[in-house]
Amino acid sequence: MELLVEKVISSVPGQIQLSPGDALRRVMEAVAGGILLPGGPGLGDPCEKDNPDAAAALKTQQREDLTCSAQYALRLIAYRQIHKVLGMDPLPAQQKVFRRDRSARKRRRSGGEQADSESDSGKMVKTEGGETTTETSAKA
Repeated sequence: MELLVEKVISSVPGQIQLSPGDALRRVMEAVAGGILLPGGPGLGDPCEKDNPDAAAALKTQQREDLTCSAQYALRLIAYRQIHKVLGMDPLPAQQKVFRRDRSARKRRRSGGEQADSESDSGKMVKTEGGETTTETSAKA
């Protein structure tokens, strides 16, 4: 496992520092991408002379199971369910902060209620001449 993590983290372009979450995601991406599969690049052991595969003791079925589990874990991480991967309780949801600023509204309120306003009068209908007319609907 140390070889796998070292190989994945040392391959970061630009040698930037990764957060623990990014490092975990990157390791899962490597395993999910098939680094352990028989046709994959494998894990070379730097302590040995001829650089053998450190995961050679794993059977083919075990390698496929690890790859499948990593794909599932990566999917959970992508959908913000990392707590399931880590086997812990979910963190409490952050409460949304609502702004009381009136300029943050999507639609601005008009200065007053107007009899001709679109909300009171109904649909705006375009005619063939390019003119727009307003249809009023009867209110109960």
